[in-house]
Amino acid sequence: MDNNDPRIERMIEEFAIQMEVFGLPKLGGRLFSALLFADPPEKSTQDLIRLTGGSKGAISQMMRLLSQFGPIEKCASPNIRGHHYRLRRHFLVDMLEQKMNAIRGFHKFLKSKEEEFTFLPEQARENIQEMIEFQIFFERIVLEAFDNWKEQKSKRSASGSMNIVTQEKE
Repeated sequence: MDNNDPRIERMIEEFAIQMEVFGLPKLGGRLFSALLFADPPEKSTQDLIRLTGGSKGAISQMMRLLSQFGPIEKCASPNIRGHHYRLRRHFLVDMLEQKMNAIRGFHKFLKSKEEEFTFLPEQARENIQEMIEFQIFFERIVLEAFDNWKEQKSKRSASGSMNIVTQEKE
C-alpha cells in the first residue's frame, strides 16, 4: 500500500465526487471508496491517510460517522495492532432495507394521524395525502425489487456464477 496505483487514486477521487450527491463530505466519499477499491479490503488509519490525504483527526471523525451510517465496520487484522476498517458485507442491500423500514414507519405515522389532519388547511391535507399515496406506491415497487434481487442472487448462487447482468434504461 506504500505505492498508490494512480488508477485506484483516480477511482477514489471520482467516486468521492459521486458520493457528494448523497450529502457525504468529500473525505467521507474518499474513505468509502478507498475501502471499496484499494487492496487489501481492511485498512488502518495510516493506510487511509495515505490513500485519501486526510488528517488523522478528520479520518477518525469521518470513520465514526460512516460506522453509524452503516457501511463501515471496525475489524481485526491478523498480526497488526490498532484500528482497522472495512466495508460491511451486503451493506447496500441492508442499508436500503433499513431506509425502507424508516419509510414504513413514516407512512404508519401519517396513516395513524389521518383523522387528526382534518383541521389542517386543504393544501396541507393534499400534501399529506400525496405523501401517503406515494409511499404506498414506492413501497410496493421497492419490495418487488428486493424480491427480484433475492431471486436473481439465488439463481446466481445456484449456478455458481458471479456475473451480474446490468440493464440500463435509455
